[in-house]
Amino acid sequence: MKTATATVSDPVGFHLRAAGRIVKLTKGFASEVTIRYEGRVANAKSIMGLASLAAEYGTEVEVEANGPDEAAALAALCHLIGVGLAQPESGS
Repeated sequence: MKTATATVSDPVGFHLRAAGRIVKLTKGFASEVTIRYEGRVANAKSIMGLASLAAEYGTEVEVEANGPDEAAALAALCHLIGVGLAQPESGS
């Protein structure tokens, strides 16, 4: 199991579009991935769970990955949360 923190880069925080991007990314990994924010925990493969966290721009979330590709999952998700969510989704 690996954990890291990431700062939410999307100016509107974790909303449905951001949650959808996170789910799309994490579904590509075999590992279980969770995100914690202010005492709440969400499965990173659940759009509604992520949106319910309501993490705001500039706040830190804790990301945890557990499984065969946990290091890659953690790195990719932390990059998306910390950098990618602030940028338009490619291919849209």
